[in-house]
Formats: sequence, C-alpha cells, structure tokens
Amino acid sequence: MSDEARVPTWGSKTLVLVVSLAACLSVLENAARWLERHRARTPAGPPLTLALVEANPTGSYRLKPGLDLIASVGGRRIPIRTNSHGMRWREVGLEKRAGVKRIAFLGDSFTFGCWSDTVEQSFVGVFESRIDRGRFEALNFGVGGYGLDDMELLLREQALLFAPDYVIVMFFDGNDFRDTYFGVNKYRIVDGAAHLNPDVVKQRIPEYTDESHPFVLAPTADPSAVRRWLRHWATVRLLFPALSRDNPWLAFRPSHYFTSFSYWSQFPYSERAAEARQVSLATLDRMRAFCAERGVRLLVAALPAREQVYSSSESGAYFDIGLPQAFVAAFAADKGIPFLDLLPVLRRHALDNGSQLYVPGDIHLNGLGHRLVGEALQRWFEHVDGEQEATLAHR
Repeated sequence: MSDEARVPTWGSKTLVLVVSLAACLSVLENAARWLERHRARTPAGPPLTLALVEANPTGSYRLKPGLDLIASVGGRRIPIRTNSHGMRWREVGLEKRAGVKRIAFLGDSFTFGCWSDTVEQSFVGVFESRIDRGRFEALNFGVGGYGLDDMELLLREQALLFAPDYVIVMFFDGNDFRDTYFGVNKYRIVDGAAHLNPDVVKQRIPEYTDESHPFVLAPTADPSAVRRWLRHWATVRLLFPALSRDNPWLAFRPSHYFTSFSYWSQFPYSERAAEARQVSLATLDRMRAFCAERGVRLLVAALPAREQVYSSSESGAYFDIGLPQAFVAAFAADKGIPFLDLLPVLRRHALDNGSQLYVPGDIHLNGLGHRLVGEALQRWFEHVDGEQEATLAHR
C-alpha cells in the first residue's frame, strides 16, 4: 500500500470529528438530564440568612455597623460591608462638603443592594456614579425588610443627621403596603436575622393561616421560537438560567394571600388591603411634612416586582399590574411629590431585549436590573433638581 493511500482524506477526518462531537454532546446531554432529575429529588436548602441587623431601642431594627461578610448567592460571592453608621455604603461623615447637595435613599433590600456584586453596582451606586459628584452626594440607608414606617423612623432618628437636601423613598410594589401595615415591630431579631413575627401577623390578620409556601405564578408560553426549540435539550435548559436567557414570562393571576406580591395588583381591594394602603399613604404624608418643615425635598420612586415586569398581560378581569404604584402616584400628584414609576422602564427593556433583570430563583434585581434602575433614577432626579433650580431662580 502506498503512503498516499494511508493518508486520511478530508472526508474521513470530518466524519471522525462529527462522530466524536456527537458522542461528546450525547454524554453531556445525558449528564444534564441526570442532573435535572437529581435536582428534582433534592429538597431545597434553607433560605439565605445572615447576621446583619440588631434591634433598635425605639422600634424596628438597623443594620449592624462595621459588618464585613461574604454572602453566597447563586454561586457568586458577594461582599457585604457596612460603615460605622450601619449603612451599606462607604464611610461618610455627618457634615457634607460645602456646595454639595446630599440625596438620602430610603428603602428595603432592593435599596440595600441585593444582589449586586458590589454596592457600587447597586442602583444607588450606579445613580451616584452618573451624577455630578462635584454637586451631589448619594447616601444609602436601605435595610432589608423595611416598610415605610421603618423608613420614617430611620429618617427621623438617623438620616436627618446627615443634612440631606433630598430624600428618595424607594417604594416596593410587592410588599410595602403589607410591611407598613404590620408596623415597626413586625420582625423578631434572632441571631442577627429578622424573622416575621407570627404574633404580630395574627394580631393584624386574625384569620391568618400558614403562608409559608410562597405563591408562585406559572410560566406562560415562551414568546421566543428559538428558545422553545432549544429547550428540548436538558443541556440548554441548565445553561439558560446561568446565561439569564431563560423564559421569564408569567401568566399573572392575583393571589388571595395577604403576604403575596401579586395580592396588591388585584381589584377590588379588600377592606384590609384598602386599610393597609391608607396606613402606608398616611406614613408617606408624615414623611413629606417632616421633610418640608426642614427644607428637605421628598421624592418617591416605585420599584416593581418580577411578577409585574414579566406578566404576559398588563391587566385582566380582576387585576392590573400597575395598580399598587398607581395609588402612590395619585397620592404623590395630590401632595406635589415628584414620583417615578420604574415598571415601564424595566418592562420595556424586557420586551425589547428578552433579557432577565432579576436573579434566578430570587426576587431581587440582577446586575443589569440594578444598572437600568440606577440610570433611570439619575435621569429623573436631574430633571427634578433642574426644575427646582429653575423655580428658585425665578423667585
């Protein structure tokens, strides 16, 4: 046999390559299917708990000062550090620089920065990175689990000491009506973690039953034909969440659970829901009056829940995804409070780009979600500040 005959042809090389690739893909696909079955049989672990907070003597609770922890979320290691004032923020003094306006952010875990890789990549950090640092300084007073009443107490006792010129209240559509209705002592502090106090819940809702199982909305048909085809393979199904490309769209239906995020988008509101709404708006009004008496401008921005952003329908026979923030918007308009609804910003991006804006398996924004919110807040705030400057100039 000649040497020429022993040399493999391009055709045979290609065949060997194709067969090898097919064998590798088959092994990978079988491994992915085994992993899916294993995950389905494995119970979910306990929720993430960190020793972050301590009881406040006058009610509610605060972040511990001087924290330096690492949280593990979705395989990512996220540093959590607080300054000497118990803020998840850089070290700041009470006195501000001459000629600089301070903007104090009040809110819950979203404002705190769950789960941005760093506090600089949280929406408050993104906001500050985009404003004129020679004229403005942002302060982050976000604490996980806070309702408006907790924010009001922190405003009076701590945030005001930093002489803010603006206070931005980040209202979360998913549970701020609920958390405010339960009051400032709604949580028990156990080993540095806040746990909803069932005695308080039972007192506010006498007919309360165990709602420990979360209300989960069912996914709707994936609008992407390509994704629908690719999801036939387990390998792709496992990769989609990691790449933030999985189908996020949900068939919205309101829950009858008072503690569920979708509860607040149904109509008509129950008597208790209406009471919770009024308690919350009254709290916002006290904050507005408190700020106004001290020459501080109050602003309100509404953060949507994932269920609102990815609802396949904006409204139905018994729901409207824009309902909870609509009540706040009407109140703000009546009181002359600048208001921003962030639902259109996030929903428009989700519709146009098909990307995930929340951490897989979690209620909180991912890095992209934080960036979009921070950018929208910066544009809105500069517009509000510009209008105020123009008004003062014409007086």
